[in-house]
Amino acid sequence: MGKAADQRRNKRMKYLAKVAKENPESFENEWEKRLSSWIELIQRDAGRLKYKKGKSIPPVFDRVDEAMFILRTCGDGIFRKYAKKTYDLLTNECCRQFSCQVDKRLFRLNNYKKMI
Repeated sequence: MGKAADQRRNKRMKYLAKVAKENPESFENEWEKRLSSWIELIQRDAGRLKYKKGKSIPPVFDRVDEAMFILRTCGDGIFRKYAKKTYDLLTNECCRQFSCQVDKRLFRLNNYKKMI
């Protein structure tokens, strides 16, 4: 990641940690926005090898690591509440997109868990 991307990520982490402490109900809405955004990025980046300028795209499973790291910075209560759902949703999407690129038989659609 570049310097600007790191700064955006750090700012996002601080913002979500602040919202989690001050208004946990509002955090849920903000977290759902981030999950939707990560799912779109996973869908877009799966199967692509390079950006136009020759920069490689980070592996889609890095999105899962980033989400879990952000949840850890928000505190234990938030982590316990959202970690399993977040991990399941993002890893399932990563596996589904990866299988579409390799062989669709690797991950059948009935394995895909939708958010409840």
